[in-house]
Amino acid sequence: MKAKSFLKGMAVLMSIMAVSAFSAFAAGNKAEIGSVNLQIDSSDIEIGSAAKKISVSSGDDGFTIQNDEGTALNMQGNVWKSNTTPQFKVILKADSEHKFNTNSLKTANFYKFSGAEVGFVKATGTANSITLTIKTKKLKANPGDLTVGDVSWRDESGVAEWSGVDNAEKYLVKLYRGSQFITSGETTGTSYDFRSAITQNGNYSYKIRAYAYGSYGDWVSSEELEMRASSSQGGTENGRWILDAHGWWFLNPDRSYPANTWKMINGKWYYFNKSGYMKTGWVQTNGIWYYLGADGAMLSNTRTPDGYYVNQSGAWVA
Repeated sequence: MKAKSFLKGMAVLMSIMAVSAFSAFAAGNKAEIGSVNLQIDSSDIEIGSAAKKISVSSGDDGFTIQNDEGTALNMQGNVWKSNTTPQFKVILKADSEHKFNTNSLKTANFYKFSGAEVGFVKATGTANSITLTIKTKKLKANPGDLTVGDVSWRDESGVAEWSGVDNAEKYLVKLYRGSQFITSGETTGTSYDFRSAITQNGNYSYKIRAYAYGSYGDWVSSEELEMRASSSQGGTENGRWILDAHGWWFLNPDRSYPANTWKMINGKWYYFNKSGYMKTGWVQTNGIWYYLGADGAMLSNTRTPDGYYVNQSGAWVA
């Protein structure tokens, strides 16, 4: 009985050893992949693009490319920005009859790229699988693409305006009197109000440039505009009146101004148009007519110069 058990055990052991030997033999006979050739299509990767994938293919046998693509590793935010060198991860899998050369797969010379300007960054892996990191060319904006056009002054006032640039995130502006720098600011719109900074007679101009995806456009200068010094009247702790070439307006303590709205100043109501200038005469708001005197103050509980009656709230009633 003991002899039979011994012989049975030996038979099982020999079977296991045979399977192991066959597996080792089979593994040792896998064809070795000595280099990898990849075709890359990265045409969707550009400044402002939200694309996170590149197309990767190969005419080589012995391996496959996971999902036939590379996945972005260093996109900042939701789009590609200027001065970024995009990097992508590509995963390669050897088939059952092939293996990668583990001595070479970590070196740049193991890979050949075509179809796009691509560079090797690094690679890790085994005989069966490689995780490859590659980079495409650095994204650089052309400043000319961000050049602002139609730079002008609105109605010869102190309001700068221009045409928008596609995809611009903001605009930077600088005001000058002659060659002297006065102030600067930024906006996401296509106009900027410099009126509160124009406090002396002189020839004023401004410079502007756009910003988008990490890059600035070229500075563009406006024409010079001769403007009168603003004069003030009736200064209060809540602001002051300013007179410029276009009329009276009110400067708030925070250097803003009322526009397209009513404002009570020193106990009297005044109305300011969309450009911020004080109105006089008849004005209609919310379907109701009001009369503003020559000094801009709203009349109430009296007759207007043209014979109409306005009630205590200033509304025309007859």
